[in-house]
Amino acid sequence: MAVAFVPGVMPGKWFFRWRDRNPGRVLAERPLETDAWEEELGAGRAHACFVRLPAHPRPGVDDLATLREEYRAVELYAEQQVVVLPRDHELTLLDEVPVAELVDEVLLQEPATLPERHRLRSPEAVAADAPLPPMRHARDAVELVAAGLGLVVVPMSLARLHHRKDLVHRVVPDAATVPVALVWPQDLTEEQEELVQDFVGVVRGRGLNSSRGAAAPASPAAEDRPAAKAGPARAPSSRRGGQPPQGARRAGAPRGGARSGRGGPKGGRRSGGRGRR
Repeated sequence: MAVAFVPGVMPGKWFFRWRDRNPGRVLAERPLETDAWEEELGAGRAHACFVRLPAHPRPGVDDLATLREEYRAVELYAEQQVVVLPRDHELTLLDEVPVAELVDEVLLQEPATLPERHRLRSPEAVAADAPLPPMRHARDAVELVAAGLGLVVVPMSLARLHHRKDLVHRVVPDAATVPVALVWPQDLTEEQEELVQDFVGVVRGRGLNSSRGAAAPASPAAEDRPAAKAGPARAPSSRRGGQPPQGARRAGAPRGGARSGRGGPKGGRRSGGRGRR
């Protein structure tokens, strides 16, 4: 069985657990350089993939219900979004950066990816935006932030993946979270489906002798339920436990922790250090 994962997602803990349960069986790990997971599954190079879903899905286009018309999917947890900043930017004085603080900043992303900010901007400001420079993926955007061309809001795991010493990131508490799901085709062979179902059981924290064994296909109702225990590891290790990474929350859990705070340039919470301006 081969399982792929998009950049920033860290499924190492689940790979180790599956191998512990299935000695002698091969699990191939396929890290992807982009979010082109559909090509990976369509070509048969992977039997399942950890993917990010849109923070603002369009009903009937790219929401979870539409995805399940072609694939099976289990939503696992949701990632907080962060803004990537030069280390000497004034917004680094804040522990968290509300969307309102980003209204007058240049963002290196399409407005549709952060509609919370777009709604706060005047039509004149939107019309005055310069065209975006060419960018293939999040790493390119981070490089442009380091070059001083603007800021970018990305899931926290991507900010950590592309971390640089001259950049920092701050949580954007009122930006929508980004769901992470495990997705696999509906037309796998019986043997492949059995292997994937066993892996789903590991990811969702089901016990080895659970009545929902490897051969039991996931029902739509079961896929709708959020994971009870499993969460991505901070790094590939044998460490036990099922907590999501920092900056993530389980699917269906109350949001919490999203504070706009007091002080700072407009509404963010000021950090203890003053930083460099």
